[in-house]
Amino acid sequence: MRLYRIIAFFFRFFSKLVGVRFSGKDKVPANGPVVVIANHRHWSDIVLMALAVYPRQVHFMAKSEYGQNHFFNFLIKHLGSFLVERGEADMRAIKTALGYLKQGEVVGIFPEGTRNKTEQELLPFKPGAFVLAQRGKAQVLPLAISNAVNYAGFRKPRTTVQVGEPFDLDGFLDERKKINAPAAADFAQQRIEKML
Repeated sequence: MRLYRIIAFFFRFFSKLVGVRFSGKDKVPANGPVVVIANHRHWSDIVLMALAVYPRQVHFMAKSEYGQNHFFNFLIKHLGSFLVERGEADMRAIKTALGYLKQGEVVGIFPEGTRNKTEQELLPFKPGAFVLAQRGKAQVLPLAISNAVNYAGFRKPRTTVQVGEPFDLDGFLDERKKINAPAAADFAQQRIEKML
């Protein structure tokens, strides 16, 4: 998508100016369906997640409240992202996400469910991202984002984004091929905790 590439070009340039460091980008699967997950403390985590897997495009689940703002609603629609009603089973959003995965695309989710404003390193991961990944036959790609801040004044906050090893969910399926999503969520959370 052309607008996505233009915005990504700008933020890639800006991230170099402020000294954001990315490691492990070679671990990003070159093709096939992927659910990319990360810890979430700042709005800029969205941009950092997108840059971590670029040139692959991330289709983000955005909370429905953003759709009430005309500017954000325009960006969401034109950047291949989509709105989701948090706290309930939003079937339209689930179908949209599965559609992207079945096309071999990347879906981005912050499994904490909201920005972490506590002293805890991570909030408990919600299982939905892993159910989605299993249903979409996708690999899960964990990211650990450290020191994401407001980048006003081009100050250098030593932000780092570490890409972890992708993993599939076969080991979390029972004999009926049903996923133990809470166990998968705990495993992914431990992966990211080790990288932070």
